[in-house]
Amino acid sequence: MTDLRSLRPVAIADAALALPALRALRPHSPATASAEGLQTHLRAVEPEGYRLTGAFEAGRPEAAAIAGYRVITNLWEGRTLYLDDLSTVPDARGRGHAGALLDWLDVEARRLDCVALHLDSGTGATRFAAHRLYHAHGLTISAHHFSKALGSGEPT
Repeated sequence: MTDLRSLRPVAIADAALALPALRALRPHSPATASAEGLQTHLRAVEPEGYRLTGAFEAGRPEAAAIAGYRVITNLWEGRTLYLDDLSTVPDARGRGHAGALLDWLDVEARRLDCVALHLDSGTGATRFAAHRLYHAHGLTISAHHFSKALGSGEPT
């Protein structure tokens, strides 16, 4: 399907193109309630370097899959591409879109002089297919991620 898929950035003004894929991953986030909400969120995280790249199928205006990522620098490892969000709309799963985005992110991380690519993934049976994909693309489980909700909401 490679010849029928294109990978391209998604600008804040075009947030609606990313919304279905992001909503599939984060259905309870206020940012995915509407295109306007997503645009507001993207403007808030743009100074942190967060950006979107989508996998688009021929004839489908909205992204079949989306990657939201940023470059961070931490003391223990240095410059790292951190993948916040990777999601495929349900009717496009199994077509290689997320894998194509992971391959592209690997190249992009090297282009940006990153020493590693990181992501956190939820646990449980609903995440097994995603975990298999991550392992197949060379990612390993290298840490436990701990979180604590501060306030009335749960982490999304």
